[in-house]
Amino acid sequence: MYSRIVVPLDGSQIAEEALVQARELAKMLQVPLHLVRVADAHTLERVAGTGIGLDYVAIGALLEEEVADAKSYIADRVKELSDEGLTVSSAILTGPVSRSIVDSLQEGDLLAMTSHGRTGISRWFLGSVAEDVIRHATVPVLLTRHLGKND
Repeated sequence: MYSRIVVPLDGSQIAEEALVQARELAKMLQVPLHLVRVADAHTLERVAGTGIGLDYVAIGALLEEEVADAKSYIADRVKELSDEGLTVSSAILTGPVSRSIVDSLQEGDLLAMTSHGRTGISRWFLGSVAEDVIRHATVPVLLTRHLGKND
């Protein structure tokens, strides 16, 4: 049915909510998990701007730091899941978040992710990675909606 379950994680507890479902499915279907995290330089450009120009040295340093943090975070999740007896692989991706996630998918994958559940003006301003991924994904998507109050 599925060759692996792909779970994009951003380091938040909200994103990890999809891991609960993915973990159980992986056990039942006896398929590996593939964890991905995206380091997005475009987002960093908005943070690292100084005055009128951008400080590209600062952006590069921020991206390196984000990649290092992502590697550490993903390694911890891989160890936890491997200790449960699951087969787990991982990848750190760079680029626009939605596109990077979609580009990482392969035929036979199931993508499991969490939506922050934003509505109204906050969704309009912040966008929806989940919505963009669903629109462009070429594999089935299991979307877990976060219903918590503490985003």
